[in-house]
Amino acid sequence: MKGSLVTQSHQLHEALIGGQFHINADLVIPKFSTPANFNLWAKVLIGENSWGSAKYLPELPKALEDREQLFIASFLCLSQMLFELGRMPIFDQPVVRSLGFSKQSQGRYAISLELPIVQFISPLAYQIPIKAALAICNWMAQNIPTTENKRKVFNTIEQQVLQPLYQHVPAGKSTIPILKVAHALGIPFFHLGLGVYQLGWGSKARRIDRTMIELDSVIGSRLAQHKVVTANLLRLAGLPAPTHAIALTEQEAIGAAAQIGFPVVIKPTDRDRGEGVTVNITDNLAVKIAFSAAQKLAISKQVIVEREVPGVCHRLFIVNGQLLYAVKRLPISITGDGVLTIDQLVNDQLAHQMQKPPWVRSRIRPIDELAVKVLAQLGLTPQSIPAIGMVIPLRPIESSEWGGIHEDVTHSVHPDNLSAAIAATRLFGLQVAGIDIITSDITKPWFENGAIINEVNFAPLLGRTEITRSYIPKFLSLLIDKKGTIPIEFFELKREGLQRQAELTKQGLRCFFTSYETTMDWSGNVIAMPLFNIKERVKALICRSDVDAIIVQN
Repeated sequence: MKGSLVTQSHQLHEALIGGQFHINADLVIPKFSTPANFNLWAKVLIGENSWGSAKYLPELPKALEDREQLFIASFLCLSQMLFELGRMPIFDQPVVRSLGFSKQSQGRYAISLELPIVQFISPLAYQIPIKAALAICNWMAQNIPTTENKRKVFNTIEQQVLQPLYQHVPAGKSTIPILKVAHALGIPFFHLGLGVYQLGWGSKARRIDRTMIELDSVIGSRLAQHKVVTANLLRLAGLPAPTHAIALTEQEAIGAAAQIGFPVVIKPTDRDRGEGVTVNITDNLAVKIAFSAAQKLAISKQVIVEREVPGVCHRLFIVNGQLLYAVKRLPISITGDGVLTIDQLVNDQLAHQMQKPPWVRSRIRPIDELAVKVLAQLGLTPQSIPAIGMVIPLRPIESSEWGGIHEDVTHSVHPDNLSAAIAATRLFGLQVAGIDIITSDITKPWFENGAIINEVNFAPLLGRTEITRSYIPKFLSLLIDKKGTIPIEFFELKREGLQRQAELTKQGLRCFFTSYETTMDWSGNVIAMPLFNIKERVKALICRSDVDAIIVQN
């Protein structure tokens, strides 16, 4: 197409950068399958009343019966769900390219499917969700979702799909939610290896691993991963930091607590997710117990004894010097109804969560020794009956290990707290960071209520909760200009292509020209490549950060 500026980035991405993976499978549709079963299972697995709606129903031969249409639609929807759960960034259903069937073999079909290629992922990874979806659909067609049957399906998905896929697909927990939004927004992406993805093309591209991008400082990330080093650097830079000491022995911990003053917090120097953390320590016996627990988990065997600051942890998510969102991180809790005991409320919530797939359950646990201790500090026991609407925490703090509840406080952060968070992010040379501030009131400046920056989190988790997922579009807009694409134009004649390259170069763009055998930069310098087709050469150019536009001679 002569002189045509390509605007359909998805179509161009598929044509020049992407590709399709083809997979064949044999479908055996149970003769006595019950369509109603699929609707019940759809509610369990995807939260909708039917897999057979127009949203999911593919183009299939009219000769198929309704139950067969529903079976295939359910299979395709479940397949896509399993790919996504397994952290393969496939966000559209497999496309049915052909479906062979015969009257003589009723219920048996040969189906050919097409899926987007995820570069540098083993072809075996495509087989796992497809085979599992077929087997699960056959079983669901003949079994209703009782509690026991749900457990069987959940276990099958975790053991036969997710665990094997995780061995093939290196991707962090934040990666798939981000790529899913990018896909919905029309931002092209492709896998570079090791779970690192490029979003966009050329000079407008960003490379991500979870929420880490290529502009984040390696040295800064290393410093941020050690709590003591983080606190020392914050204090050195005049930012509010914890008061702490390092202990290698029980006696050192007791001495540090006496010097700092109770209450104290004890935790490993080098663990995340709240592992090994004990708060509200007020005597030497508690110091001994907490020290032992922390040192068992500490890789370095070093333990932090830290002055406890009143308040709650608030996560400020900073991107490119701006606040993406802020959440108040509350411990996992139950809410009283004025009738049931705390123990009964917890058991009811546990039963409710067990009806959900494991990947969407909360972290609530049965009443244990730690929960009893937390309740005792509130003057409660498991047999207490809390008033209607009374929120009862079951853990001392929110953590990745224990779970919790997030409250959106983005619009309540005091400017001085935000300034401190942004300064901390820059201090560590990070473009993206999660700054944890412990404060009794995020609306008050840190220097008025003794708040501290507790941690600087490199590659903070994004997309785990509904609140954080809602901010992913803004996250991408702060990193990527529009859709991250650059002009790519096609010409039949080399002379016309070179003329257009000169025009774009005069406009200040670093415009490259390529044909199947020659590639040149904006100055006319030939770039040698061991590549001999246009598709591969365009791929090579969009990987370069100095490419603002591409002219292609067909």
